[in-house]
Amino acid sequence: MLQKIEARQAVPFDYADADFSAPVRVQGAEKRVCGSALKVCSDKRYKLFTETKDYIKILSGGGFVKWSRGETPFAAGDIFLAEAIGEYELSGACEFIAVRL
Repeated sequence: MLQKIEARQAVPFDYADADFSAPVRVQGAEKRVCGSALKVCSDKRYKLFTETKDYIKILSGGGFVKWSRGETPFAAGDIFLAEAIGEYELSGACEFIAVRL
């Protein structure tokens, strides 16, 4: 299941930039890690995989979340819950945080 949710339904995204590790290049994007959270800055697309829950907050940019059942548009400020959907992709120039549970 992939659904757009309200901030009150999500985990807190109150990370400071200094909380994250130094950036590494993965899939042509810049990825940083803080515990179970990923912060990604991507110019095109970034693929993820979850069998549990990922809470995703779009910090900037826009595009589409693509998964096996279709596409859902996203824009800065949107929050999504990806629950046991397997592989999915954020397509579009964007920066986001994904908290994995």
